[in-house]
Amino acid sequence: MPRRRPDVVHEYRISLSDYERSKIEEVLTTSQANVAIDGVTATLQAAGAALGGGGALLAAFVLLKWKAPEIIADITNVTSSALDNIVDTFLPSTPLEFRREAQRLAKERGTIATEESAYCTFAASTYDEARCSATFERKEKYFEDRARLNKQLREAYQGKSYYSAAYFVYGGLGDIDPNWNA
Repeated sequence: MPRRRPDVVHEYRISLSDYERSKIEEVLTTSQANVAIDGVTATLQAAGAALGGGGALLAAFVLLKWKAPEIIADITNVTSSALDNIVDTFLPSTPLEFRREAQRLAKERGTIATEESAYCTFAASTYDEARCSATFERKEKYFEDRARLNKQLREAYQGKSYYSAAYFVYGGLGDIDPNWNA
């Protein structure tokens, strides 16, 4: 619907003195400065967030390099024990005494790996030459025990049945099987 034309038009004027004009100019100057400061502040906040994030990432990387050998070994031990439980559940026909000895050797291997990464890695925070030497002695005994177990397994199961028994005994235990890479 079209609007009607106004009958009367009133015009008002506000007259400002020099004092009021200077105050308005001050307000305009302050508001323009605030806009500029807000832009700088936002830029500095973004840069600070980027630097903070980069610093946190750098700190995490340094911590990982410092503690990683122990963390990786701990994760390996947890997953190995979970795998042992799964194999025990699904393979009830495993020769039990050999399986238990293989599991003990697997735990020993995990302990040795943890100690080796903790005490024998120069970059680790827990590096200790004496403990590293003891760990390598323990590692030699582990290899002797592994060879002894494999010899007993070969004597108990001769011929083709040895490979099926070894598969069940060493199943899921990783590299304690002497035929692992064979």
